[in-house]
Amino acid sequence: MARARTRDLSPRRRRSRTLRSSSFVVKTVVIVAVCAVLVPAMAAGVAVATLLFGDLPGRLPAQKPAFVARPTTVYDNTGQVIGVFRQFELTVPIQPTDVPQVLKDAVVASEDQRFYSHRGVDIEGIARAARAIYDEGEIVQGASTITQQYVRAAYLNNSVTWSRKLREAILATQLERKMTKQEILFNYLNTTYFGSGSYGVGAAAVQYFGKPVNNLTLSEAAMLAGAIPAPTVYSPRVDLAQAEDRRKIVLRLMLEQHLISQQQHDEAVAQTIWFASDGPAPGPATVIVPTPTRGASRYPYFVDWVEEVLLARYGPEKLYRGGLRIETSIDPNLQALAEEAVASNLYGTEPPVDIALTSVDPTTGLVKAMVGGRDYAVSQVNLATGGITGFQPGSSFKTFVLAAAFEAGISPETVYDAPTRFQVPNCDGEGCFLYNYEGGGGGRMTLRRATASSTNTVFAQLILDVGVQKTAEMANRLGVTSVNPNGEYGVSLALGSAEVSPLDMASAYGTIADQGVRQVPTPVARVIDASGNIIEDNTARPGQRVLATNVAANLDDVLKGVVAGGTGTAARLDRPVAGKTGTAESYTAAWFVGYTPQLSTAVWMGHTNGFHSLYGSITGGSVPARTWADFMRPATAGMPVMDFPAPAPLQAAADPAFKPGSGAGQANAPVVTDPNSPPDTTPAVPGAGNPIVTPDDCGGPCQTYDGGNLIPVPSIPAPAATPPPTTAAPAPTPVPPATPGGQSASGASPNTDDGT
Repeated sequence: MARARTRDLSPRRRRSRTLRSSSFVVKTVVIVAVCAVLVPAMAAGVAVATLLFGDLPGRLPAQKPAFVARPTTVYDNTGQVIGVFRQFELTVPIQPTDVPQVLKDAVVASEDQRFYSHRGVDIEGIARAARAIYDEGEIVQGASTITQQYVRAAYLNNSVTWSRKLREAILATQLERKMTKQEILFNYLNTTYFGSGSYGVGAAAVQYFGKPVNNLTLSEAAMLAGAIPAPTVYSPRVDLAQAEDRRKIVLRLMLEQHLISQQQHDEAVAQTIWFASDGPAPGPATVIVPTPTRGASRYPYFVDWVEEVLLARYGPEKLYRGGLRIETSIDPNLQALAEEAVASNLYGTEPPVDIALTSVDPTTGLVKAMVGGRDYAVSQVNLATGGITGFQPGSSFKTFVLAAAFEAGISPETVYDAPTRFQVPNCDGEGCFLYNYEGGGGGRMTLRRATASSTNTVFAQLILDVGVQKTAEMANRLGVTSVNPNGEYGVSLALGSAEVSPLDMASAYGTIADQGVRQVPTPVARVIDASGNIIEDNTARPGQRVLATNVAANLDDVLKGVVAGGTGTAARLDRPVAGKTGTAESYTAAWFVGYTPQLSTAVWMGHTNGFHSLYGSITGGSVPARTWADFMRPATAGMPVMDFPAPAPLQAAADPAFKPGSGAGQANAPVVTDPNSPPDTTPAVPGAGNPIVTPDDCGGPCQTYDGGNLIPVPSIPAPAATPPPTTAAPAPTPVPPATPGGQSASGASPNTDDGT
């Protein structure tokens, strides 16, 4: 049997063989590991590369709605800009040709140096940005390309997730295949937030520099580009030092990339950021304008009212961001006349004495002029719209009592007792008595004469005859919106105890001027949206008839007598005029409200800081009537001379038992005057029971009728026609009224109105 051959291996050879075996195992493990790890990664890389750079079919998702915050512009009736409504945010529409090359270069240099060479995602740019951040210790360049940033803003959100970043990169490469580089860059610049409420470079140029984007300088462009990475930090209005550092970094990057010369760089660097509010810059500067504000540079009281009206109608989003065009009714020529009339009649006085004026076109309701006070800078409270609570109108409210009486069938020739003192029925105590101005009265007089002389005791009886609530309803119907038609008022309502505004009074008298057709007063002629569509047009409104034509004509006729020979003679013009004076209790305010067929104007004078008497015991027939005439005389100079319709007799009511002064409160009282009653015994003296304002504006002695004699009363000198350019004279010392004041619980007042 053959012996098997054996191989005798030395120890050294055995160790070598063992090492070779171990090396084989290690290599095998490494190869397996590499295959297990790298092959999937390589496959994933190929897949991502294909997604990013391959020519794959597909559509971009729908863009998010663009943020729009376009200011609303306000114009007068000649097309001149008088105000802008806006909030903090702003967008300004621009065209690609509006963006200057210097701004494009600044943004590309700081945000995406390889913008024109990459295809949406820049791996090299990411590495370079990381290196720059490491070197500078702060963000100098963004890691995302301009295309990626635009995709994020237009299609995605700002969530910090890998899935969002991958989707951003994929969409960026797709966008690069569908848009040119210039289109992407423009869209990016037009939507990027630059801080200070600026969305897009158009808005940023306006917000920071007060200029259109195409006028930006190199330094200004560098400052805007520097704000992009962190606009809430790098805005000069947030941190001036950081904004200045960022501006210089962008200029350096532009120089390094050969986008500007060394000289351009040095000159721009020297133009440090400077705020215009700090005064003139000491040298070359990048000047930041004051933060734009809402409001008006002209006619601030009027524009504030426009804003109030439209804010209630359209809401803040549409008004402040909708880019509306507001064509208002204000006439700059009439407004200038109104401001001049108010200023000249305030000359020689000091705050808190003030005057407000409102003028309305009766046929359209369009407000043509509005003066809300002597100085908007001192007080932004618009007195023309009533201020905080409104003002007592005094005897100018008697017109509404008269309107209710005429509608009830009581004629202007109805005769009433006109005692010096009238006691409110079913009321005890001194507070239950009403008096005439200066104690005048006695005898009997027609409603026509009682209106011209503004006799309180007659109108106290008249409001009881027609009904207090019916009078309130009439005032509200004609346009006095502050009077509640269902409110609980007393007899003193006839003498003006309810607070009203000059705007409402001008509007309500305008309803009478337009023969009983009510036009709601408005400062807005037309509203046009950002697309050019007319969304509101008040230039040809039909109006609403609220008063019979003949009732309005009788009111015209009676109120003409107030100006022709009553308490309002200071308001005479060279044409037919109707109106009514009014003086609030204790001379706290004085009014004249009057109209021609083409223009209705209310003038209020009073104190703005409480219930204080006007100096010199001013009445409605003095300064307010003069102010009214000073405005209306030139305002109507170019208008045709028109008279009011001739009045026809009012239709008699059906109740023969009615007796004037009975306090029946009937809605339909007869108008036939008792033929057996004593005649009107009041002497034919204009303004009986009241100051007589002479045709020369009471520049000389004035008189009042005390029931039997003409007695002089203190005159009120007319103001200087042309105030000197120096400091105004001090206000005269206030003269306290001699008549009693106070208001009873019944609504009566011992002297709610002085009768003017």
